[in-house]
Amino acid sequence: MAAYQMSTKGDNPEECPVCLTGFDDLLQRPRTLPCGHTVCTLCTDKLKEQGRVTCPECRVRHAVPEGGQFPVSYTIEAFIRRLRDGKAAAASPPPSAGKGKGAAGSAGKKGAAGLSKKMRSFLQEQEATVVAAITACQEAQSQLDQYEATLTGWGERQQQLEDSLQGLMDQSRSSRELLQHEKFRVAPKRKEAKKKEQELQAVREKLRTTATEQEAFKVVGEMVRYASEAEQVLKECQQCFPDAGILTTARKVREASSAALEAAKAVQAAWKTVPTEEPRPQSVPEEPRPQSVPEEPRPQSDPEEPSSQSDPEEPRPQSDPDLTIMEKVQFILEPSLKAEDFRSLTQRTRSLLQAGRVFAVHQVGGQRRRHARISLEAGQPCLHALTDHPPPLGASTLQVSQVVPPSPPCTVFLDLSWPGRAPRRVHIRLSTDTPRGRQFLVLCTGQPGPSYRGTSLFGVGCKGRPGERVWGGDYESNGGKRKCVLLPGLEEGKEERPWRAGDVWGYGRQGVFGINTRDCQGVCPYCVFGEVVEGLHVVAEAAQHRDIKEVTVVDCGVVL
Repeated sequence: MAAYQMSTKGDNPEECPVCLTGFDDLLQRPRTLPCGHTVCTLCTDKLKEQGRVTCPECRVRHAVPEGGQFPVSYTIEAFIRRLRDGKAAAASPPPSAGKGKGAAGSAGKKGAAGLSKKMRSFLQEQEATVVAAITACQEAQSQLDQYEATLTGWGERQQQLEDSLQGLMDQSRSSRELLQHEKFRVAPKRKEAKKKEQELQAVREKLRTTATEQEAFKVVGEMVRYASEAEQVLKECQQCFPDAGILTTARKVREASSAALEAAKAVQAAWKTVPTEEPRPQSVPEEPRPQSVPEEPRPQSDPEEPSSQSDPEEPRPQSDPDLTIMEKVQFILEPSLKAEDFRSLTQRTRSLLQAGRVFAVHQVGGQRRRHARISLEAGQPCLHALTDHPPPLGASTLQVSQVVPPSPPCTVFLDLSWPGRAPRRVHIRLSTDTPRGRQFLVLCTGQPGPSYRGTSLFGVGCKGRPGERVWGGDYESNGGKRKCVLLPGLEEGKEERPWRAGDVWGYGRQGVFGINTRDCQGVCPYCVFGEVVEGLHVVAEAAQHRDIKEVTVVDCGVVL
C-alpha cells in the first residue's frame, strides 16, 4: 500500500524529487542532505541561496559544506545500478540469440569493468568540476554580452551627442555669418551718416562766414537740403538697425555654445585629474607609534573584516570577486550613496566601505568643509572624527547629519594609546539624552570644531584603590585646567548612587569627563551620562601607566 502511494506521487527512488529526472553517474548524481532526503547535483546547485540549501521535501535549511557539495549517496547509486542491471538482464536476449552478439556484450562488460568504482567516482567528480567551469564561462559570457550591449548603447548616445554638437557648430557658424552680413549692412550706412555730418559741418562754417544776403539765401538752401538728407539717413538707420531676428538668434546660439563649452572644460579638467588606475583611499595620518613595539590587534575587530586603514595591497572594488561585471560598472559610474543604501548595508555599500571610499561631509555656515572617514569594523560602520584631510578622488560622500544621530542613545568610541602600546578601542554607550551626553557625542565626531582626537588623559584618582577613575576631555590645554564647555546645562542630570566600574561622568559646569575603573561603596555626586560597554580593561591599564598624561586619544568617533 505504501509503495502504491509513493508511486502515485511520482516518488521513484531512481528519480530526483525536484526535477523528476533519473539519477546518473555524471551530472545528476544523487546527493544526500543532512535531513536524509536525496536530490540530484544540478538541483542542489540551483537550490543554493546564501550558502544554504532548503530541502524540497521537509523544508529544513542546511548549510552547504566547505567543499561546495553535499556527499554523494553511494547507497542510492548502488541500488539504482542493481535495478538497472536487473532490468537489462530481463531485457537481454537468450544465449541462443547469437554468438557474435554475446561476444560483443561480454566485451562491453569487460571494458566497463576495467575501471574501479573509486576511479569512476573520481572521474565523475572531475566532470562535475568541468561542468561548474562551463557554467562559470556561460555566466561570464552573459555578463560580457550585457557589458557589450551597454557599451554599444553608450556609443550610440555618444554619436548622438556628437551630431548634436555638430549641429550646434553649424548653428554657430550660421549665426556668425548672419552677424557678418549685418556688419556689412552697417558699414555703408555708417559712411553715409559720416558724409552727411561733414556736409552739415561745412554748411555751419558757411553760415558763420557769409557776407551778403545773396550768399546767405544760398547757404540756407544748402542747409535745408543737407539737413533733410541727414534726417532721411537717420530715419533709415533707426528703421533698419538693429535686426531683431539676427540678434535673438545670435544670443541664443551664443548661450548654448557657452554652456556646451563650459561643460566641455569641466570634462577636460576631470579627465586630467583622473589617474590611469583607480585612486586608492588616502589614509588619515595617525599618531606616531614606537617602532620596537608590534601593533596589537584590537579586541573588537573581526579578523575576517578588512582593516579600516588604507592598505597599499588592499584589493580595489573593481577587483572584488563578489561583484558581477555590471555591478562593477554601476560601482564606477555611480559612486554616490544614498542614506537608505547606507543604512541597509547593501553589497555595494559594503564594498565601498571596505575600499575606504565612503566619507561624511560637515560644514556649518561659513566654516570650511571637513570630512570624516567611515570604516567597516566587525560588520558595523564607524564614523571617525572630522578632519581637514580631503577625501580621495571619486569617493562617495554623505552628510554627517544623514548618518550620525543628533543625540543619545548611541555608542561612541575612543582609541587610547601610550608609549609602548598600540591603540586599543574603548566603546562607550551614551544611554540617555542629557546635555553632557550630547556634548560627548559631538566631541567624538568633531562637529563643533574641537574633538577628543589628539587629547590626553590628565589625571587619576584613588589609583589602585576602590573608586579608581581617570579624567580626560580637556581639548583646550590637555591639563584639566580649562572648562571645555560647548553646551549649556551640563550640571543637569545629577543622581546620587554608588560608584560603579565603567561609569562615565562629569562634574559641575566643566565639560571634561571621568571614567571609573573600580567599584566603590561611596556615593557618586556627579552626573553619570554613559557606560563603558567594551574595553574597560584598556582604561584600567591606562590608569596604571606611570604617567597618565602620556595616554592619548589617537582617534574617536561614533558607531553608526
